[in-house]
Amino acid sequence: MEDKPPEYVSPPETWKSKTALRAASLVFLVVIAGIGGSLSTMPRLDIAWLILIMVVPGLAVTFIWDIAEVLCILKRGGNRGIHPGAVVAIDLILWLGWLTVGFMLGVLGLMSHAGSYILDYSGSSYTQYGTRYNYNPSKATPEDAALEREVLGKGRALVAFVGLTVIVHFVLFVIACRETHTRNSMPRTIYVMQPVSVIPAGYQQLEFVLPKQMQNQVFMQMPPGQPPIQPAAAVPRH
Repeated sequence: MEDKPPEYVSPPETWKSKTALRAASLVFLVVIAGIGGSLSTMPRLDIAWLILIMVVPGLAVTFIWDIAEVLCILKRGGNRGIHPGAVVAIDLILWLGWLTVGFMLGVLGLMSHAGSYILDYSGSSYTQYGTRYNYNPSKATPEDAALEREVLGKGRALVAFVGLTVIVHFVLFVIACRETHTRNSMPRTIYVMQPVSVIPAGYQQLEFVLPKQMQNQVFMQMPPGQPPIQPAAAVPRH
C-alpha cells in the first residue's frame, strides 16, 4: 500500500501571476546589475569592490532560480512549477538576503553622504595622519559635487530596485506558502496492489465440460470406507 500525494494543478490566475512576478524580478535584476556595474567602474569610488561583493552573488542565484521556475511552470503538466515546499525555502532566503543587501547599502550612505566614499573629495578634510574627519559638501568643487550627485542618484536607484526585488520575492514566498497548504490539504490517493495468482510451473489449468446428462446430477462425498451414494434415476412420467 502506498500513500502518494496528489499532483497539484496550479490555477491559471496563480501560475500566470507567478510567471509575471518572475519576469518582473528578472527585469529588476538586470537593472541592479547595470547600476552596480556602473558604480563599480567609477575609479574614484573606493567602495566599488564592496558593492560587487554584496550584489553579485545575489544576482547570480536569483537569476538562475527565476529562470528555472519559469521554465518549470511553462513545461510541467498542470503548470505546477517547482515543488512549492522548495519555493518556500528558496524565496524566503532570497527576500531576506536582498533585504539585508538593501539595508547594508543604506547603512553605507549611498543615499545620503556618498561623498564620503569618493577619493580625494574636496568637501572633506584630513588630519595630519591622513584620516578623514570632516565632511562638508558645500566646500566641494563643481566637479566633485557633480560626481557626488551621480553616485547619490545611482545609489538611490540601486536601493530602490533592491527593495522591489524584496517585495516580489516576498509575494512569491506567500504564494508558495498558500500552494503548499493547499497541496497538503488535498485528500491522499491510496494505491493498493492486487494479489496475483501464480500457477506453479509444470501445471496447466484445464477446463472440463460435463455431458448434459451429468450436469443435473448431484454427487455426495461420503466418509472414507463408505461407497458413494448414486443419484436416483429419473422416473418417467405417464
